[in-house]
Amino acid sequence: MSSSVSFTYDDGRRKGSYETKSGMIHVTTEFGTKATQVGGSPPLVIARMLARELMQAAKLK
Repeated sequence: MSSSVSFTYDDGRRKGSYETKSGMIHVTTEFGTKATQVGGSPPLVIARMLARELMQAAKLK
């Protein structure tokens, strides 16, 4: 089951989704997908970080 994640992009709010499965967090946004291992932070915090990383990478293209 996936959950929603929202983040700021160019002064607007964007949404994506994330799922925690087998010790991994998988994030999907309009900018792509990214995954990492679950660490000591709450999954929502990690999902927002990944979403921002996807957005920043898209801006560099």
